[in-house]
Amino acid sequence: MKWMIRTGSTPAERARLRVVYAMAGTVFFMPLNLFIMEGFFIIALVLGLYYCKKYPKLTLRQSPLSLPAAGFALAAFLSLVGAPHFLLGTAFYVFTVLQYVVLYYGILLFVRHSWERRLLFSTLLLSAFIVALYGLYQYAHMLTLHEAEWVDNSAFPMLRRRMYSTLYNPNLLSAFLLIIMSAAASMMICTRHRWHHVMYLAFFAILALCLVLTYSRGAWLSVCALVFFFGLFWDKRVWLFFLAGPLILAFYHGGVADRLMSIFSHSEADTSVSMRMDMWEAAIAMFVDHPVLGIGWGAFKHVYPVYNELIQEAGIVIFHAHNMYLNILAETGLAGFFFGLWFFFGNAWYAIGYLRSHKEHTFDRSLAMSLAAAVLSLAISGMSDYDLFSTQISLTFWLMSALFANMYGEECEKNSKNSLRNNSQ
Repeated sequence: MKWMIRTGSTPAERARLRVVYAMAGTVFFMPLNLFIMEGFFIIALVLGLYYCKKYPKLTLRQSPLSLPAAGFALAAFLSLVGAPHFLLGTAFYVFTVLQYVVLYYGILLFVRHSWERRLLFSTLLLSAFIVALYGLYQYAHMLTLHEAEWVDNSAFPMLRRRMYSTLYNPNLLSAFLLIIMSAAASMMICTRHRWHHVMYLAFFAILALCLVLTYSRGAWLSVCALVFFFGLFWDKRVWLFFLAGPLILAFYHGGVADRLMSIFSHSEADTSVSMRMDMWEAAIAMFVDHPVLGIGWGAFKHVYPVYNELIQEAGIVIFHAHNMYLNILAETGLAGFFFGLWFFFGNAWYAIGYLRSHKEHTFDRSLAMSLAAAVLSLAISGMSDYDLFSTQISLTFWLMSALFANMYGEECEKNSKNSLRNNSQ
């Protein structure tokens, strides 16, 4: 555990490490409590600004996706020009996109060693373990505590409760679990210690149980994508898990099977599909009306009633379009859509490239595998939901991206130094 208590040998190093430890506090509370997380984030920001003023020689580590990250942040900000509520939109932008970018570049700037990446990554896993344990406790006591929220008894009479833990709703919890399951599986594959292998396997099993108990259909489809991914980049025998679905449907007829079958069937009582279709049509109409800069970052909830009279009359607030691609397109226009998807899928492109060129099982390879799998799962679930609307989910994704970019940049620096050394000989 020595890597967790390093203090630095110089005043500059100690000041830099204080920023890293404040970031670790931010990471720990990201899925647990946003208010405490904001406190640590502000501390990290203040310490970082102080460091940059006193020790201005620290260089920003190169990232292949710095341009699309900055481009998306700029496009999202410019989209506020047409927002119906500029001040509210700006506040929401600061709370979301600006934080994501500051975290991303903060990691590129202040994290300088592999053990620091391990610290942030392990902190995220520890926090996720607490989220899972609390979710199981919550699920076990839901009926007695009268917390059976997010349940449509008319469409699914056998469904009495859905786990959401600290993530506010089951779909957001499922998105978070998919990212952490990708990380846990990658660490289990790449670890060199047997007891670590057992520990990550047990952790993965707990996360999988929690994912089932969210009853999130989109997340279950994303699991199929993860099975395909790990079969492709690790062991093709993983694909045998595709038999689990038919076996469940054949021998089990409870709430899980009923929910799973609803993916492939339509019920008039289940209004989620028709509501999503209305949102998607409205999002496309918004883009047609505002193709360049969009309606404004975070403005969907304000603009959607204009495109749907029933929602307007009912006074219901719909926060997003329940489709990641259409929501980004509607809110930020072509510019934000271009840079946003460049950044999002660019992470998978570079992570998969790293996996193909580095076969040795190391922590760096597990970072690449975690990121690629996370992009794949979010890309699938993003077709029927917009999990990245959540600050907690987006911060988790940008954290994973930043850790990989930091590692990738460090390797590029080493390769550049080795190339210069060889050329000088």
